[in-house]
Amino acid sequence: MENVKSKMKNVKGIVGILFILCLIPFVVGCGRDGGEANAPASIEEIHRQQGVPVRLQTVEYQRFAQEIDYSISVSGLRETRVYARISDQVQSINVRIVQSVAQDAIVVEFPENNPQANFHQARAAYELAEQTWHRMQSLFETGGISQQELDGAETQYTVAQANWDAVQQLVYIRAPISGIITDINIREMERVTPGDYMFTISQLSRLHGRIWVSENDIQRINKNNRVVFKWNEVERNARITNIGMSLNRDQNAFGVDIEIDNSDNSIPSGVTGTALVFIYENPNAIMVPRNVVLRDVDGQNYVFLAVNGIAQRRNVSVGRESDINFEIVEGLNIGDVLIVQGLMLLQEGSRLNVQR
Repeated sequence: MENVKSKMKNVKGIVGILFILCLIPFVVGCGRDGGEANAPASIEEIHRQQGVPVRLQTVEYQRFAQEIDYSISVSGLRETRVYARISDQVQSINVRIVQSVAQDAIVVEFPENNPQANFHQARAAYELAEQTWHRMQSLFETGGISQQELDGAETQYTVAQANWDAVQQLVYIRAPISGIITDINIREMERVTPGDYMFTISQLSRLHGRIWVSENDIQRINKNNRVVFKWNEVERNARITNIGMSLNRDQNAFGVDIEIDNSDNSIPSGVTGTALVFIYENPNAIMVPRNVVLRDVDGQNYVFLAVNGIAQRRNVSVGRESDINFEIVEGLNIGDVLIVQGLMLLQEGSRLNVQR
C-alpha cells in the first residue's frame, strides 16, 4: 500500500513539472507580445508623424559689407611742436590748453636781458641801421652819395633787420601756425635749455593718421573705399588720401594715409583708434548665415526652404562672405522662407514642425 502511495506522489510530481514546462512558453510569449506593444516610437517615426522641429527666416534684402580694421594713431592735419632755443627761465605763458591762437601770436616770453639773445644790442643796431638807410636815401636823391654807398647802407640795414627778427624769435616764442594749443609742457619760472619741448599747436578740424596694409590686402585698397574712424564711442567719416606704392621695409607693409573729419574737435590729437576700410558694400544683398548653406558630395551648395510645411532643397551660388554670413548671388528670392535651424535632420520632402 505504501508503495502505491509513493508511486502516486511521483506521478503527481512529474505531471506538475510537465505543466510548468508547458506554461513557460505561453508566459514568455505573452510577455514578449506585451513588451512590443508598449515599446516607444523611434525619433524617425516621431518626425514622420509630427514633423522635424525647425525654425524659419524670411529672405529679405540686407546691407552686406566687408571691411578690414586697422589700428591708427591720429594727430592734427597740421600740427607742430615748439622747442626752446635758449637757456633761461620762462617769464610768461600767454595761452592755456584748448585755447585758439592765430599765427604769429606770442605764446611764451623769455626775459629780454638774456645774455645769449643780446636783445637790446640787436635792437639798437637795427634802429641805427634803419636811420642810416633813410638818411642815405635822402643824400642819394640830392646827389650827395653814390649808388654804391647807398647799396652798402641798404645791406647793413637788411642784415641788422634779420638779426633783430632772429633775436625776437628767441625771446618771444610765436605760434608758427594758427590752431589750438593742445599741450603745454612748461611752467612759468621753469628753466629750460635748448631743445626742450615747450608746447604743441594743432589744427584739429581734420585729423591725419597712417595705417599699414599687408601686401595681400593692398590690391583691395583704393581712394574710393569708404572709411570710418572709431575712438571710444565716437565715430567719424574718413577718407584715404595717399596709398604707398612701395613696401616699407621697417613695417613690412604699405603705408596708407587717412584723413578724418573732426569739425567739432571731439577727437583729441594723439589718440589711437580703429580705421574700418570697407572693401565691398552691397545695400541690397541677399544674405544668409554660413551654417545654413550645405554642400553635397558633388560640391553643390544648397539650402532648405519651407514650402507648404515641407522641406524643399534649393541650389544656391555663394558670392562674398563675412565672418558669419554668405552673400547669395543666385538661387534665392525675396520672400522665400529659409530653414535656419534643424537642418541636420532634414531631407527633401521632410514634414516640418515649425518652432516659434
